[in-house]
Amino acid sequence: MSSDNTIPQETNNLRVSFNTDNEHEYSNYYAPLSQSYNTNSDIPPPQSIDYTAFQRTVNTTSNLDYGIPTNDINDQSRSHDSEKVVEVAPNERYVRLNTLLGKGAYKVVYKAIDREEGYEVAWNTMQAMQSPNNKDLEHEIQILKSVRHPNIIAFHDAWYGDNEFVFITELMTSGTLREYIRKLAPLPNLKIIKRWSRQILKGLAYLHGHNPPIIHRDIKCDNIFINGAHGEVKIGDMGTAEMKLGKKYTLIGTPEFMAPEMYEEQGYNEKVDIYAFGMCLLEMATGEYPYGECKNAAQIYKKVSSGIKPACLSRVQNPEVLGVIDNCLGNEHERMSAQDILEHSFLAVEPDVVLLAADPDNIHLTLQVVFKGMDKLSVKFDFNVETDTAEEVVREMIEEQVLPERYQHHITKEINRILRDIEKPSESEQAEQVRRSVWRRESDIRNELDRTREELSHATDRVLEVEQKCNDFESRAQAAESRYKNALRSLRELEELKTASNTEMSDTMANMTLNGGHPDDKEREKLVNHILDEYSDDTDISVFVADCAQASHRGADKAHEWARKLQNQDIMTVGDLRDLHDEDWAGIGLTVFALRALKNMLK
Repeated sequence: MSSDNTIPQETNNLRVSFNTDNEHEYSNYYAPLSQSYNTNSDIPPPQSIDYTAFQRTVNTTSNLDYGIPTNDINDQSRSHDSEKVVEVAPNERYVRLNTLLGKGAYKVVYKAIDREEGYEVAWNTMQAMQSPNNKDLEHEIQILKSVRHPNIIAFHDAWYGDNEFVFITELMTSGTLREYIRKLAPLPNLKIIKRWSRQILKGLAYLHGHNPPIIHRDIKCDNIFINGAHGEVKIGDMGTAEMKLGKKYTLIGTPEFMAPEMYEEQGYNEKVDIYAFGMCLLEMATGEYPYGECKNAAQIYKKVSSGIKPACLSRVQNPEVLGVIDNCLGNEHERMSAQDILEHSFLAVEPDVVLLAADPDNIHLTLQVVFKGMDKLSVKFDFNVETDTAEEVVREMIEEQVLPERYQHHITKEINRILRDIEKPSESEQAEQVRRSVWRRESDIRNELDRTREELSHATDRVLEVEQKCNDFESRAQAAESRYKNALRSLRELEELKTASNTEMSDTMANMTLNGGHPDDKEREKLVNHILDEYSDDTDISVFVADCAQASHRGADKAHEWARKLQNQDIMTVGDLRDLHDEDWAGIGLTVFALRALKNMLK
């Protein structure tokens, strides 16, 4: 590789400048558009809307690795005999310790403490060439602080001072996805690849689900981090994320993971993250860095611009994996969304068929189909070995819509496997079968106990949350009562004065009535009581949705549509809706407006 730090390449009106690292071939780069580009051209803006978190604030394109030393870090972490506080944040919430976690060309990462919450965080410092616009910086910080998802590293706070930009993030210490791929040599198995892919796509679906969508722009295995204790995967390095109104033409990211449209002048949208995910999946499936056959960034640019795929793509063995990668690397208009890939058969959760019980003659069996990670979808059924067949039983359950049709072949095969295992067993085989059955039951019990312990460990936090919610309800009730009294007083004054202001009178009465008429005191009291009433957990979901649709000025057809989609997800009561976690809401299938309306009605 050349010793020069920049390899320029002129193509059309676009000047691409690749930053390279002499010590590492796969470093980040930044490629600005030429100043000759006309921002008032007739090129239509992309449909997605971008937001830049730090790029205007910090004059650098180094990795923002949220406390994890990446391949760009030169100094290794050092241990200290005694940690002490050496710096305090302007808001006095965060304190920096004298423990260095990592150091790169543009950034230094220290261990820090969140004194309000009492846990460790990462204190990231980056040199900045000039002071940012305070209003823009505050807006950008608030946007990133609002990003909260189990598969995205949390951004807590940031500030600017003394020609450096400081930001506080969640601390991750188990390494990057790329490092884990090397540890699992020769290659991770398909089960691990699926688990990693699901979590990455859930994080991307969350980002792209914002209005406007948030585009990460630098998805790669080096920017995805692992929690080794639990196998959690989290997207990091949100410093390249964009959520900005207007066209997006800035080239930023890593050459091997950049979509072709990022080099073009027509702009790009969130589908560039799907392209990059396809490259990540390629690296997971082959263990090879995409375009490893290229010697420099300029060669990569030529291949990407010419539509030439990485050489390692030919070494992908699994046809489903290859199909997903081909779609991700294809034309941007044909690429699936993150949610579409999550629903692809490649990532579908394959069920297990378990033998729960059998009579002494192994004629009457009790079987159960269990979907891992989907507790609500578990089917128990009886099976008569002499009169039933696996094909007929599975077909009947599919016709009754008890099981999804796509699992027909797999479940049939599993039932036949169990039937073969129990066919004319010897005494030793019977003993082994009993032992395995007992082991499964014990394992299930242990798993259930572990799950219960985990739920109990969160009970205290949930109690505090409930107490806070009760206080909020009380405050809202008091505020509503005050508004009600003020409204009644204003109404009496308007009726007594009988002024000529008919327009103001109509507006006031419209806010006090349900159908635009003049309510009497009983009607007004009934309306306010209805507003103040909280829906009980056993309230039918269709009643709740109907009220929500009416409150948000939506018709009965929308109410029926919302209720149907909720019921399809086994959400039958208000209590079921309250039990949903944040990540469950995205899977309901409702629009962003409908989700917000339902959440507001629950508050």
